[in-house]
Amino acid sequence: MYAFYKRIEKQNQLNTNFLNFQPHVTEYLRDSMVDWLTSLHFSLHLTQPTLFLAVNIFDRFLSVELVLSKHDLKMVAIVALVIATKFEERRFPSALTLMENGVGSNYSQQQIIAMEKNILQKLGWKLLVPTIHSFLVEILDSCGYFDREFKNMAFFFGEVALNDYHATISYSPSTLAVSAIYAAMCVLKKSHGSKRRFLNANQSHSKKEVIFCAKMLQRLANMAPNGKLMRTVSKKYSFEVLLYYFSGFNRYFGSIYITKW
Repeated sequence: MYAFYKRIEKQNQLNTNFLNFQPHVTEYLRDSMVDWLTSLHFSLHLTQPTLFLAVNIFDRFLSVELVLSKHDLKMVAIVALVIATKFEERRFPSALTLMENGVGSNYSQQQIIAMEKNILQKLGWKLLVPTIHSFLVEILDSCGYFDREFKNMAFFFGEVALNDYHATISYSPSTLAVSAIYAAMCVLKKSHGSKRRFLNANQSHSKKEVIFCAKMLQRLANMAPNGKLMRTVSKKYSFEVLLYYFSGFNRYFGSIYITKW
Protein backbone atom coordinates (compact mmCIF):
# COMPACT_ATOMS: atom_id res chain seq x y z
CA MET A 1 0.00 0.00 0.00
CA TYR A 2 2.89 2.36 0.71
CA ALA A 3 4.03 2.27 -2.93
CA PHE A 4 0.45 2.91 -4.07
CA TYR A 5 0.06 5.85 -1.69
CA LYS A 6 3.34 7.37 -2.88
CA ARG A 7 2.28 6.97 -6.50
CA ILE A 8 -0.98 8.88 -6.06
CA GLU A 9 0.27 11.37 -3.46
CA LYS A 10 1.34 14.02 -5.97
CA GLN A 11 -1.99 13.78 -7.78
CA ASN A 12 -3.75 14.90 -4.60
CA GLN A 13 -1.19 17.40 -3.29
CA LEU A 14 -2.66 20.66 -2.03
CA ASN A 15 -1.81 23.83 -3.90
CA THR A 16 0.86 25.92 -2.18
CA ASN A 17 -0.77 28.73 -0.17
CA PHE A 18 -4.22 27.61 -1.23
CA LEU A 19 -5.80 30.08 1.21
CA ASN A 20 -4.61 32.94 -1.02
CA PHE A 21 -7.62 31.91 -3.07
CA GLN A 22 -9.89 32.63 -0.08
CA PRO A 23 -10.46 36.34 0.72
CA HIS A 24 -12.52 35.55 3.84
CA VAL A 25 -10.59 32.57 5.30
CA THR A 26 -7.35 33.34 7.12
CA GLU A 27 -4.69 30.87 8.22
CA TYR A 28 -5.77 31.38 11.83
CA LEU A 29 -9.41 30.73 10.94
CA ARG A 30 -8.47 27.55 9.08
CA ASP A 31 -6.39 26.27 12.02
CA SER A 32 -9.07 27.16 14.58
CA MET A 33 -11.65 25.31 12.48
CA VAL A 34 -9.43 22.21 12.33
CA ASP A 35 -9.00 22.41 16.11
CA TRP A 36 -12.78 22.59 16.49
CA LEU A 37 -13.18 19.66 14.09
CA THR A 38 -10.63 17.68 16.11
CA SER A 39 -12.63 18.39 19.27
CA LEU A 40 -15.90 17.28 17.67
CA HIS A 41 -14.26 14.16 16.26
CA PHE A 42 -12.81 13.26 19.67
CA SER A 43 -16.11 13.82 21.50
CA LEU A 44 -17.85 11.40 19.13
CA HIS A 45 -15.16 8.69 19.61
CA LEU A 46 -14.52 8.35 15.90
CA THR A 47 -11.48 6.58 14.46
CA GLN A 48 -8.23 8.36 13.61
CA PRO A 49 -8.46 7.84 9.82
CA THR A 50 -11.78 9.72 9.87
CA LEU A 51 -10.20 12.88 11.28
CA PHE A 52 -7.31 12.92 8.82
CA LEU A 53 -9.63 12.33 5.86
CA ALA A 54 -12.09 14.99 7.09
CA VAL A 55 -9.34 17.63 7.26
CA ASN A 56 -8.04 16.52 3.86
CA ILE A 57 -11.51 16.98 2.37
CA PHE A 58 -11.89 20.34 4.14
CA ASP A 59 -8.56 21.66 2.81
CA ARG A 60 -9.03 20.34 -0.71
CA PHE A 61 -12.44 21.98 -0.94
CA LEU A 62 -11.00 25.30 0.27
CA SER A 63 -8.42 25.08 -2.50
CA VAL A 64 -11.08 24.98 -5.25
CA GLU A 65 -14.21 26.73 -3.94
CA LEU A 66 -14.75 30.16 -2.41
CA VAL A 67 -16.21 30.22 1.10
CA LEU A 68 -17.74 33.58 1.88
CA SER A 69 -18.27 33.51 5.66
CA LYS A 70 -17.31 31.80 8.90
CA HIS A 71 -20.84 30.42 9.04
CA ASP A 72 -20.35 28.71 5.68
CA LEU A 73 -16.86 27.55 6.67
CA LYS A 74 -18.26 25.73 9.68
CA MET A 75 -20.77 23.98 7.47
CA VAL A 76 -17.96 22.88 5.14
CA ALA A 77 -16.11 21.45 8.15
CA ILE A 78 -19.12 19.57 9.50
CA VAL A 79 -19.96 18.13 6.07
CA ALA A 80 -16.32 17.10 5.53
CA LEU A 81 -16.65 15.09 8.72
CA VAL A 82 -19.97 13.64 7.56
CA ILE A 83 -18.34 12.45 4.33
CA ALA A 84 -15.30 11.06 6.13
CA THR A 85 -17.42 9.09 8.61
CA LYS A 86 -19.33 7.49 5.74
CA PHE A 87 -16.08 6.44 4.14
CA GLU A 88 -14.13 5.30 7.22
CA GLU A 89 -16.55 4.27 9.97
CA ARG A 90 -18.45 1.01 10.23
CA ARG A 91 -21.21 2.80 12.07
CA PHE A 92 -21.34 6.47 11.35
CA PRO A 93 -23.40 9.17 13.07
CA SER A 94 -26.02 10.92 11.01
CA ALA A 95 -25.62 14.50 9.87
CA LEU A 96 -28.25 15.47 12.43
CA THR A 97 -26.25 13.86 15.25
CA LEU A 98 -23.13 15.71 14.15
CA MET A 99 -25.04 18.98 14.03
CA GLU A 100 -26.46 18.45 17.50
CA ASN A 101 -22.96 17.79 18.88
CA GLY A 102 -21.13 20.44 16.92
CA VAL A 103 -23.23 23.24 15.54
CA GLY A 104 -26.67 23.04 17.05
CA SER A 105 -29.52 23.82 14.66
CA ASN A 106 -27.68 26.40 12.54
CA TYR A 107 -28.10 24.34 9.38
CA SER A 108 -31.00 22.38 7.96
CA GLN A 109 -30.63 18.81 6.78
CA GLN A 110 -31.32 20.04 3.24
CA GLN A 111 -28.39 22.48 3.48
CA ILE A 112 -26.11 19.69 4.71
CA ILE A 113 -27.15 17.39 1.85
CA ALA A 114 -26.66 20.16 -0.73
CA MET A 115 -23.19 20.97 0.66
CA GLU A 116 -22.24 17.28 0.70
CA LYS A 117 -23.15 16.98 -2.97
CA ASN A 118 -21.24 20.16 -3.80
CA ILE A 119 -18.07 19.04 -1.99
CA LEU A 120 -18.07 15.59 -3.60
CA GLN A 121 -18.57 17.08 -7.06
CA LYS A 122 -15.82 19.67 -6.60
CA LEU A 123 -13.41 16.97 -5.43
CA GLY A 124 -14.35 14.65 -8.28
CA TRP A 125 -15.57 12.09 -5.73
CA LYS A 126 -11.93 11.33 -4.83
CA LEU A 127 -11.94 10.01 -1.29
CA LEU A 128 -9.31 7.27 -1.50
CA VAL A 129 -6.44 9.68 -0.92
CA PRO A 130 -3.24 9.21 1.09
CA THR A 131 -3.20 11.19 4.32
CA ILE A 132 -0.58 11.62 7.04
CA HIS A 133 -2.36 8.82 8.89
CA SER A 134 -2.15 6.48 5.89
CA PHE A 135 1.62 6.88 5.74
CA LEU A 136 2.07 6.68 9.51
CA VAL A 137 0.33 3.30 9.61
CA GLU A 138 2.29 1.91 6.67
CA ILE A 139 5.70 3.15 7.84
CA LEU A 140 5.24 2.08 11.46
CA ASP A 141 4.12 -1.39 10.39
CA SER A 142 6.91 -1.82 7.85
CA CYS A 143 9.54 -0.77 10.40
CA GLY A 144 8.15 -3.13 13.02
CA TYR A 145 7.29 -0.45 15.57
CA PHE A 146 4.63 -2.03 17.77
CA ASP A 147 5.32 -0.12 21.00
CA ARG A 148 2.06 1.62 21.92
CA GLU A 149 3.84 4.48 23.66
CA PHE A 150 5.94 5.19 20.60
CA LYS A 151 2.98 4.93 18.23
CA ASN A 152 0.95 7.36 20.35
CA MET A 153 3.78 9.86 20.21
CA ALA A 154 4.13 9.53 16.43
CA PHE A 155 0.39 9.98 15.90
CA PHE A 156 0.44 12.98 18.24
CA PHE A 157 3.00 14.68 16.00
CA GLY A 158 0.92 13.67 12.98
CA GLU A 159 -2.06 15.51 14.42
CA VAL A 160 0.11 18.49 15.30
CA ALA A 161 1.01 18.70 11.59
CA LEU A 162 -2.64 18.30 10.61
CA ASN A 163 -3.59 21.28 12.78
CA ASP A 164 -1.01 23.65 11.29
CA TYR A 165 -1.64 25.32 7.93
CA HIS A 166 2.02 26.01 7.18
CA ALA A 167 3.01 22.40 7.86
CA THR A 168 0.20 21.21 5.62
CA ILE A 169 1.22 23.32 2.63
CA SER A 170 4.98 23.06 3.12
CA TYR A 171 5.34 19.27 3.20
CA SER A 172 3.71 16.26 1.61
CA PRO A 173 1.73 13.86 3.83
CA SER A 174 4.48 11.23 3.50
CA THR A 175 7.19 13.70 4.58
CA LEU A 176 5.09 14.80 7.54
CA ALA A 177 4.57 11.16 8.53
CA VAL A 178 8.28 10.34 8.36
CA SER A 179 9.09 13.52 10.30
CA ALA A 180 6.44 12.75 12.94
CA ILE A 181 8.01 9.34 13.53
CA TYR A 182 11.50 10.83 13.68
CA ALA A 183 10.31 13.50 16.14
CA ALA A 184 8.82 10.74 18.31
CA MET A 185 12.14 8.87 18.22
CA CYS A 186 13.98 11.99 19.39
CA VAL A 187 11.52 12.88 22.16
CA LEU A 188 11.51 9.29 23.45
CA LYS A 189 15.32 9.27 23.26
CA LYS A 190 15.73 6.38 20.85
CA SER A 191 19.34 5.50 20.10
CA HIS A 192 21.32 7.34 17.43
CA GLY A 193 21.71 4.02 15.63
CA SER A 194 17.97 3.42 15.41
CA LYS A 195 17.38 6.98 14.17
CA ARG A 196 20.09 6.60 11.55
CA ARG A 197 18.64 3.27 10.39
CA PHE A 198 15.18 4.84 10.15
CA LEU A 199 16.43 7.72 8.00
CA ASN A 200 18.37 5.30 5.79
CA ALA A 201 15.24 3.19 5.35
CA ASN A 202 13.34 6.27 4.13
CA GLN A 203 15.84 7.66 1.66
CA SER A 204 13.12 8.86 -0.69
CA HIS A 205 12.93 11.77 1.76
CA SER A 206 15.84 14.13 2.29
CA LYS A 207 17.42 13.58 5.72
CA LYS A 208 17.92 17.31 6.07
CA GLU A 209 14.26 17.99 5.27
CA VAL A 210 13.01 15.32 7.67
CA ILE A 211 15.13 16.62 10.54
CA PHE A 212 14.10 20.24 9.87
CA CYS A 213 10.41 19.26 9.66
CA ALA A 214 10.66 17.17 12.84
CA LYS A 215 12.13 20.14 14.71
CA MET A 216 9.26 22.28 13.47
CA LEU A 217 6.73 19.71 14.74
CA GLN A 218 8.45 19.70 18.12
CA ARG A 219 8.26 23.49 18.34
CA LEU A 220 4.57 23.40 17.48
CA ALA A 221 3.99 20.65 20.06
CA ASN A 222 5.79 22.66 22.69
CA MET A 223 3.42 25.59 22.11
CA ALA A 224 0.25 23.49 21.92
CA PRO A 225 -0.71 23.16 25.63
CA ASN A 226 -0.64 26.93 26.25
CA GLY A 227 -1.56 28.27 22.84
CA LYS A 228 -4.92 29.33 21.46
CA LEU A 229 -4.78 26.59 18.85
CA MET A 230 -4.13 22.84 19.12
CA ARG A 231 -5.53 22.74 22.63
CA THR A 232 -7.68 19.77 21.69
CA VAL A 233 -4.69 17.80 20.41
CA SER A 234 -2.64 18.40 23.56
CA LYS A 235 -5.60 17.55 25.83
CA LYS A 236 -6.53 14.51 23.78
CA TYR A 237 -3.09 12.96 23.84
CA SER A 238 -2.24 13.92 27.40
CA PHE A 239 -5.46 12.18 28.45
CA GLU A 240 -4.88 9.06 26.35
CA VAL A 241 -1.23 8.77 27.23
CA LEU A 242 -1.84 9.42 30.91
CA LEU A 243 -4.33 6.58 30.94
CA TYR A 244 -1.97 4.23 29.21
CA TYR A 245 1.60 5.10 30.04
CA PHE A 246 2.68 8.54 31.16
CA SER A 247 2.80 10.19 34.55
CA GLY A 248 2.36 13.60 32.93
CA PHE A 249 2.27 15.24 29.51
CA ASN A 250 5.16 17.55 30.28
CA ARG A 251 7.37 14.60 31.17
CA TYR A 252 8.49 14.72 27.55
CA PHE A 253 7.54 18.09 26.18
CA GLY A 254 8.95 20.12 29.06
CA SER A 255 12.49 19.44 27.83
CA ILE A 256 11.78 19.41 24.13
CA TYR A 257 14.57 21.77 23.12
CA ILE A 258 17.38 19.77 24.69
CA THR A 259 16.59 16.71 22.60
CA LYS A 260 19.72 15.54 20.77
CA TRP A 261 19.38 15.04 17.05
